[in-house]
Amino acid sequence: MDRHAIVIGAGLAGSSAAERLAARGWRISLIERAAVPGDGASGNRAGVLRPLPSLDDNRLARLTRAAFEHALAHLQALSTAGLPLRWRQSGVLHLARDERHAATQQRVVAEQSPAAGFLRWVGPETASELAGWPVAAGGWWFPGGGWVDPASLCRANLARHSAAVRPHYRRQVERIAYQEGCWRSFDAAGEMIAAAPVLVLANAGDARRFAAASHLPLRTARGQVSHLPATTGTAPDIVVCRLGYVTPAIDGLRCAGATFAVDDDEPGLRAADHAENLARLEFILPGYSRHIDAGQLGGRVGFRPLSPDRLPIIGAVADAATIDAGGPAATLAGLRRVPGLFVINGFGARGIVWSALAGELLACLIDGCPPPLAADLVAAVDPGRFLLRGRQQRGAAGIQR
Repeated sequence: MDRHAIVIGAGLAGSSAAERLAARGWRISLIERAAVPGDGASGNRAGVLRPLPSLDDNRLARLTRAAFEHALAHLQALSTAGLPLRWRQSGVLHLARDERHAATQQRVVAEQSPAAGFLRWVGPETASELAGWPVAAGGWWFPGGGWVDPASLCRANLARHSAAVRPHYRRQVERIAYQEGCWRSFDAAGEMIAAAPVLVLANAGDARRFAAASHLPLRTARGQVSHLPATTGTAPDIVVCRLGYVTPAIDGLRCAGATFAVDDDEPGLRAADHAENLARLEFILPGYSRHIDAGQLGGRVGFRPLSPDRLPIIGAVADAATIDAGGPAATLAGLRRVPGLFVINGFGARGIVWSALAGELLACLIDGCPPPLAADLVAAVDPGRFLLRGRQQRGAAGIQR
């Protein structure tokens, strides 16, 4: 097969997929409707890089831990290569919401015994010293965490193997078609943009416009980030989270947020959302927002794709037309897949931490290499999982009747 793939979308998902495939010798036709990479959900000034532990070390926690470690290695490799990446391992302080949450955080550290360089629990006094501001609770301290400029990560990904990536910016794909072992993408005028044996949908919720992927239960969540004027070196000089987050000063601004509203398509900034972000900021750093006027703030609105189980969607697209609700029980391995069609999507608010590992996993699945994750985690993010769940639910309803 010709090692040529079309990737639709040049955000964190698409640029990561393109970078990993190009590293394996694939040629990439990258199609992006915006004028530059990372202009959509990946266009915020800064995103938070940290894992997400849980007491039961569930699939989300395991996936995010593996992705965090992979992301750190990837970011360091890009920086070493001198690519245009902006990030900083400032450390991330995740404060407990309340006393019960603080007890859970402490149990996680006590029972899982993570390396101190990965995670440790700190009391309110140490947390206040780390934040440079009096805080009301202790919490998790991730020394290796920090912030990343998402758009700069997209640019660095695409620059790493630039000779293998042919970008098509300002091009909107209106239709895709599979004929004689080749995917073709067309614009609104019917002009073909690119053709290749493999097509990767990395275009967030827009992926559902195409019939073959219309069954994917992707939704979008509107997130508004508030930009606070800030001077370099002022507190906090780390990322601090507590039902929201606030970053260090970056180019004279500090990011605080973010709101999360599913199926809300308002693109403009809203004063009410700034007020909500300031309330979160007050919960994180008591007294910090006292003299900040929500009506004077700038910010940015982004629309993030997410799945019902809050796990990413990575792999070969299953053929929904072949699912027989009355047939024998199906398995992921037994699902028929749409030839040459793959998806990398549904990152929600975790694109910074998930994207590098997601790109590696997708490239391994396309190239037939051993995946970088345990089999149960590969299955947990498989696009076919939603078809199996729907079939199981229909079968259960039939039994009840």
